Amino acid sequence: KDERVVQLIKRYLKSGVMENGVVIDTEEGSPQGGNLSPLLANVYLNEFDQEFLKRGVPCIRYADDIVLLAKSKRASERLLESSTKYLEKRLKLTVNREKSRTVSVFAIRNFKFLGFALGRNGKGTYVRVHSKSWKKFKSRLKELSSRKRCQSIKPSLEKIKVYARGWLNYYGIASMKSNIDDINGWLYHRIRMCIWKQWKKPRTKYKNLVKLGIPEHYASTIANSRRKYWYISNNKAVIWALNKERLINSGFYDLATAYQSVHVNY
Repeated sequence: KDERVVQLIKRYLKSGVMENGVVIDTEEGSPQGGNLSPLLANVYLNEFDQEFLKRGVPCIRYADDIVLLAKSKRASERLLESSTKYLEKRLKLTVNREKSRTVSVFAIRNFKFLGFALGRNGKGTYVRVHSKSWKKFKSRLKELSSRKRCQSIKPSLEKIKVYARGWLNYYGIASMKSNIDDINGWLYHRIRMCIWKQWKKPRTKYKNLVKLGIPEHYASTIANSRRKYWYISNNKAVIWALNKERLINSGFYDLATAYQSVHVNY
């Protein structure tokens, strides 16, 4: 009812999009991927929220991802039908029928919502990170810690820190201690591999190992080894030389420690 807000929304919707430096008018809806899309979705779907709140239906919504809860399969089928009708007839939206379905949250394993896996076991209900979310997380960390990208280790560590911190702040509510410990150890290994490659020449490797406290004869053997980076970076002497404390002091973002500090707030 606030005309100023209404006019502002109209301007948002008619602002167009830029593709390859060219502004293109938007004839319908809000451009996907834009910063304003989630905001406009929340404004528009507020009517939907209020409608189902009046009906006494538990509704969880994030932008256009919606979960409505019912007590039985029959009730859920009716709810799917009525909510789809409301979205399409009243709000003039197109519902993706392939993604819209009725399921038992606890009958299926790891009900997925917003990247989380929800379910129930002998200890009660649980919230975990979904396997697809883990896969994306590890893939991105692998990309950021690749030997090609780690030409200079400190900028790479900073990029990993920024990405991992944001990820953990989002998923911190989930139970994932063992998984995060595994990825943390794997990431330490990859960073050691990057540093080992950075040292390049056997003489540089030897000097750095000795400087970090490795006996000369042992350092010489490792420095002149022709084994691959991944293998050598898991050598006990290299692990000791490039231990967690030293890497953290160099800017490594310890995932296990960060997770504990985030998760304790839930």
